[in-house]
Amino acid sequence: MKKAEKALIEKKALEFSEDYNGEITKEEFKTLITKCAECKSAESITESSIDSWYNSRFKPNVFKISEDVYLKAMIEALKIQFLIAGTDFGSSRQRDLGQKWSDTIRGYLGEFGVQLWFKERWNVDIDLGHEEGSLEEYLPLDIHAVKFEGDSDFRAPNLKVSIKSTKSNGIWLDVPGDQFHHSDIFILTKLIITTDHLFSFFKAISVFKDKILKCGLDKGYLTEETAAQIYDNIPSFKPVYGYIAGFVEYSEEYESYSYEYSLGRTNAKIYSYSGVYEGDETLSAIKNEINEKEINKTVKKCEFLGIRKFNSSKRYVFGMRNLRYSEEEWRQFVIDKI
Repeated sequence: MKKAEKALIEKKALEFSEDYNGEITKEEFKTLITKCAECKSAESITESSIDSWYNSRFKPNVFKISEDVYLKAMIEALKIQFLIAGTDFGSSRQRDLGQKWSDTIRGYLGEFGVQLWFKERWNVDIDLGHEEGSLEEYLPLDIHAVKFEGDSDFRAPNLKVSIKSTKSNGIWLDVPGDQFHHSDIFILTKLIITTDHLFSFFKAISVFKDKILKCGLDKGYLTEETAAQIYDNIPSFKPVYGYIAGFVEYSEEYESYSYEYSLGRTNAKIYSYSGVYEGDETLSAIKNEINEKEINKTVKKCEFLGIRKFNSSKRYVFGMRNLRYSEEEWRQFVIDKI
């Protein structure tokens, strides 16, 4: 990225942060803008393209998670911790209970963000159905009931909607395994959240000050000065922002794939992709396709922007550039059909 482009991003990030009174920091906006530029969903790095992203993709689709909603997500995530697997979906990597709980909270925050956005943007109430149930019941259906203005009660939705969340530096909607065949719509939310979000919330509700640190002081395991230093080092809780990056609808056309890429000296970087992905086999096929196309270039390695490659199990992957996000598309494919 050129020096002038970095300076422009710095300027616009500060400007946008001020719109939110610093609750979304300049650094957080820099990440959002940079990632959109890298995956070409902002087309190019000019002031008008950044403003276009901000006014058409970010501002109309932003949501804010309060401390109370965070608490609700935390409690509802805790309810199901002993019902869900301790491994990452599609892998054998084990997670401890704390990591599993934190991951579930983050996923639930994305779902609550969609719930808030449906109400604010479309005046539609949705029920997320965070009750106990089987994995088969959860996978295809994150919106369990809807209620439009004028309806006397909630009803079952006419679409099966799956909600996925990623962090602010994420640029991919990743739908593992057979999940893709079980839902009609897949929504991607981007959460502007740090890895210490759970610790920050514990600080806000005095878990550290009144419980853990107090016990340490009572037992003589730390001094008042050390306790104060530890407490001050834990970041304070702030509202969690996010935005609805867009959605894709189920289609059999995604049993194949399409992509766009940029070339380095010996590597190809995929910044746009939509369709099925089957691990190293897919990357190898793409590398061969690129080498056939680029007559004067030999590509030795092919990777996805920001993540290198996905889990080797079969999945369906969509880049930011490949998501629907306009008001007309939301109305046509989701709101009028749900």
